Amino acid sequence: MQELRLKIGKMSCVNCSNSIERVCKKIEGVSDASVSFVNSSGVFLLEKESLKSKIIEKIKSLGFEILQDDADIREFKLKELAKLKYTLFFSIFITVICMLFNMYIHNTFSNFIQFILGFIGVFFCGKNFFINAIKAASHKTLDMNTLVSLGLISACAYSLFVFFGYFDTHLYFAEASMIVSFVLLGKFLEENAKLKALSYQKNLQKLDAKFARVIDENGNEKEIPSSLVKEGDIIILKQGDTLSADGTVVQGEGELDASSINGEFVPVLKTVNDELLAGSVLVSGMLKIRADKKAMDSKIELIKDLVFKAGEQKLPISRVVDKISAYFVGVIILISFFVFIFWFFKNGLNEAFLHTSAVLLISCPCALGLATPLALVLSLSNAMKNFVLIKNPASLENFRKVKFALFDKTGTLTKDSLELFKHNLSDSEFALAANIEKLNSHPIAKAIAKYSSDLKLSGKISTINSRAIVYEDELDTYALCNKKFIKEQGFLLDEKQEEFVKSNAKEAPVVVYFIKNSVCKGVICLKNELRKESKQLISFLKKEGVSPVILSGDNENSVSLCAKELGIDKYHFNLSVEDKINFVKQYQKNASCIFVGDGINDSAALKLADISFVMNNASDFTKNLGDFVLLENDLGKVRYCFELSKKTFSIIKQNLFWATIYNAICIPIAAGTVPFIKLSPHLAALAMCFSSLTVVLNSLRLRKVSF
Repeated sequence: MQELRLKIGKMSCVNCSNSIERVCKKIEGVSDASVSFVNSSGVFLLEKESLKSKIIEKIKSLGFEILQDDADIREFKLKELAKLKYTLFFSIFITVICMLFNMYIHNTFSNFIQFILGFIGVFFCGKNFFINAIKAASHKTLDMNTLVSLGLISACAYSLFVFFGYFDTHLYFAEASMIVSFVLLGKFLEENAKLKALSYQKNLQKLDAKFARVIDENGNEKEIPSSLVKEGDIIILKQGDTLSADGTVVQGEGELDASSINGEFVPVLKTVNDELLAGSVLVSGMLKIRADKKAMDSKIELIKDLVFKAGEQKLPISRVVDKISAYFVGVIILISFFVFIFWFFKNGLNEAFLHTSAVLLISCPCALGLATPLALVLSLSNAMKNFVLIKNPASLENFRKVKFALFDKTGTLTKDSLELFKHNLSDSEFALAANIEKLNSHPIAKAIAKYSSDLKLSGKISTINSRAIVYEDELDTYALCNKKFIKEQGFLLDEKQEEFVKSNAKEAPVVVYFIKNSVCKGVICLKNELRKESKQLISFLKKEGVSPVILSGDNENSVSLCAKELGIDKYHFNLSVEDKINFVKQYQKNASCIFVGDGINDSAALKLADISFVMNNASDFTKNLGDFVLLENDLGKVRYCFELSKKTFSIIKQNLFWATIYNAICIPIAAGTVPFIKLSPHLAALAMCFSSLTVVLNSLRLRKVSF
């Protein structure tokens, strides 16, 4: 299966993206398609690469444009917006002149001028409505352009009968031209507002550095393509340069601007040993930076990829809205037909025309279609500015169902760095233990590995369910493990070791036993502190009615002490990977749960949980399983995500309520079923335009919201 990504231009409404999806999914060999009107892009899953040309050809036949990979979607939208603006101004000019003749000059010449100007206004300024409607109809789809086109055609057809003397009533050429102006005005304001939603994506694209200065093997400075920077390269960053890879400062100091990544406009001073993110711009000074990973693996590249993928995903609620939107236009056309029949037999053709046109023009599928996707994209942008990557946007919808918050302890509720407190091993034994732990990535292992030497181990290393690391050489077998593993294996543990553990338990509850040939030779006691934001998060969860639970592989003393400090009543200790999975399943029987973790041993639990949070210090494999990645290792961001979910769905519900109530109230008024209220077609068109704009402006509130 291959993934095809395309940037698609000239989509005028959400129904455009839906029609592309429907048509492309019918192509044999296309297993799935997701098109975003807001992002002007699409993702297609293909069984073979040869289908790419067929997809592109089909999209073009629908009247849309395929942009090249390096095309800037925002620049394209700006050009389209400029064209729309000129068309709008010309349409308004035509409409004003036409209205002046309509209001003040009543003779054959005036009728002729209105006829000419009306046709220019409708069929020149509004030509895109007809073109898009015809192309949509040719592929058996209906959209907003269909409704606008039918309304304009009915106005022009009726006016032609009046112009040639078949009816002795009012000409509607001026009103038809006014309808075009109002619809164009609404589209202009809507597109202009939506451009603001793409500002974060635009900032990300700006961060691309074409070249990087690195020091070669001879110590000379040379320029290479930024994408070729690899781990360990020394990058020279001069004033105005953009960093192309995540790295650590090895020489110099300077102020860096990371506003395009986090929205923080104040430059920050960085010196030796400070970590930097790709995309940061050096404002002053000069730095030498060691690349910690290759450029293509930097966090900014991850963010760019997630921006694209997340923007294409749809929430469960949006799928329901899409189904409603797909039938909306057809239902409106059917309603307008019955409205025409009713008023034709009741009051004649003039009333039938007015009410039918008003129904066609006031109905707004765009407001309904925009209600969810625009709010979602803005929510994702807000999260990224706050150093939270939302990899699975659909999970935002599940927060309101959460009743349990399950936490790993070490590296999650506590700091990811442990410190050695005391041990009772000989110097040689402790040195060997440190070198063995150097081969493990667990936070406990890292704390001991700090004291390792350059000694190279040639024996066999194996990890057992995160409870032990075992090293075997030609003569002996060693294990660094917890107490549960000792009991399982039947290792010998004397009272001296137990007493040593008890004497240090209060200050250093994290314990690692050093085993040689099934006998405990000594104990290493470690201490670690709670993250400063842990208490505030637990307090917040309790107020929200969410029960916090600790699921840890650490010993009982360490876990109980942590739980007591945080005020957590439920905790489980000495857990294996399988144990964590079973506990997640157990809690899921009662309600939805979140899981927050950072280790490989948490991976299965993260995958199983309804919502998963991964700390940034986790491995790439573990990050790939998380719904949310906390880039700053800040547990407070979990609370932020709860609040963001509430705000996002509050905005979505407001949008859906407005779109629904607007159509529910306005369509009956336009149909003439409300006494003493009569709506002319051009006012109906104006109302339709501003209904979409209301949804856009309401969604834009998510751009700057903070919690």
